[in-house]
Amino acid sequence: MAGLVSWWMWPSALEAAFVPAPPEVVAEIAEPVPAVAEAPVRAEPEGLKLRVVLEGEHPFRGEARVGAAFISEEDRRTWEAAKREGGGGAGPERLEDLANVAEWRPAAVTPTASGGVLGPEPVPVAPRYRVMAWESDGTFWWGDVVSESATGIVDLGVLRARRPTGVRVRLAGARPEQGPFSVRLERVVDPDPRAAERASEILPVVEHAAPVVAAALRDGTLVPLTSDAGELSLLPLPPDPSVRLWLRSASGREGGPVEVRLREGRVETVVLDVDPLFPGGVGGTVTLRGRILVEGATRPPPGAQLLGPEGEALRLEPDGHFTAQGLPSWRASRFTVRMGAPVSGRPVAPAQHEFEFTPEAGASEAEVTWRVPAYRWLVVRMDGFTRAQLQSRARRPYPVVLLQRRDGAGQWLTHSADIFQEQEDGWAVSLVQPGTYRVLAAASPYEVHTSTSVTVGEGDADATVSVRVDEGGVPCEVRVTSSGAPVYGALVTSGSTLGSLPPARGRTDAEGRWRLGRVRADSLHLEVEADGHPPWVGEASAACNASGVVDVRL
Repeated sequence: MAGLVSWWMWPSALEAAFVPAPPEVVAEIAEPVPAVAEAPVRAEPEGLKLRVVLEGEHPFRGEARVGAAFISEEDRRTWEAAKREGGGGAGPERLEDLANVAEWRPAAVTPTASGGVLGPEPVPVAPRYRVMAWESDGTFWWGDVVSESATGIVDLGVLRARRPTGVRVRLAGARPEQGPFSVRLERVVDPDPRAAERASEILPVVEHAAPVVAAALRDGTLVPLTSDAGELSLLPLPPDPSVRLWLRSASGREGGPVEVRLREGRVETVVLDVDPLFPGGVGGTVTLRGRILVEGATRPPPGAQLLGPEGEALRLEPDGHFTAQGLPSWRASRFTVRMGAPVSGRPVAPAQHEFEFTPEAGASEAEVTWRVPAYRWLVVRMDGFTRAQLQSRARRPYPVVLLQRRDGAGQWLTHSADIFQEQEDGWAVSLVQPGTYRVLAAASPYEVHTSTSVTVGEGDADATVSVRVDEGGVPCEVRVTSSGAPVYGALVTSGSTLGSLPPARGRTDAEGRWRLGRVRADSLHLEVEADGHPPWVGEASAACNASGVVDVRL
């Protein structure tokens, strides 16, 4: 026992023997510092994490995404207002069904023997969460959960693998000289809105798992298909009743459509045979070489741009020459020439003009010369005094200038013009074809002044007409009463026999009057509306000519 005790004490005694004596320290006397209690540190919450088991037939080998779905304030207010007003049939039953995912984030999946485990994956606090995962063969997982938690684990439980709905396309009868083929596809949506909505739910999966297929469904883009590839897999697809396919040749010609019936969770096989789909042949292409000129000139339109059949810009040389390759040989192609706005002065030609090219049978090349119609100008002379007279008599939207052209029977008909350009001494009106023209200067629908007429020939550039504003016609007003009392604020609308002139509108004053101004027309159609009274409609030119007053009794 004494040996055991000495063994126990020996290390301490030995350690003490080797400790050197501390140096002499002079201690300073300091004021005592009061002890300050440390504030308790509150542990920050770890936040939310999402977890889900992906059940499959083998270890997971694919990609996964997690999305937090939020509800916009506008959607929330609309939904709540509809519920308060009893609109139970409008919109979803649950507010959470309005939640949308703005961003899909990649999520890690730990493979297991029969699938994998996603998460726990950090997620922001949101009313709803969506999860998608997919593998290269189109197998996918899709699910969501509504959560009210701000911390802890959001557990989606187990999501079972879903077989893709899709189409496997095989090409038959293609020959090397026909060039590559492609496929265009289109959804055939269920007429039942609920079934269509259910099928569309997996579109986010299609966007991520098969972006080429998603673009083809959304934008109509083409999916390449060649006989060397053997077959083309279009999956996953929304489980619609069917999908339509068109086979497009290298020349742009399409054969079809071929409608393929879909069964959810099944991949259907369809063979696209070239000969039956293109009974007239797949079509060839034509190279078009041409030149754009201004009518009556040997130069192209200044600042012109040439657009091809698909709206693509084609190179236009300074002398107007262009080349368009790969045009279909079996149908017409439409081209558009657009003009740049002039820096100053009048435009030379219309802002836009179209040309159509129809290839000859069997031709692989063609040449054309297209001439853009040049503007002729009808100059309307009107001195300052006349313009001031017209302006003083007009109410918005007047004054209005109208172009007329005389037809073969001698009748004056309203004629369209691209440009009415105001200038110091009147207007300049654009013309694109020869003929006999005049203009109408209107201060109102019922005060119209006619210009002189002029014949514009093929070689003429400018022609001139003049307008005078005279004192013809009679001043007239509308007086609206009800049981002998004036009606204030009644809406009076007057129209013209010239359909191209807009109506004039105004409201009666405290005396029930609305002044029409000077009436020159042989016909004056009036409509009067006032609160608490049935509308009044009538012809008023005779009353204006007789007394200058149209009495309307409501």
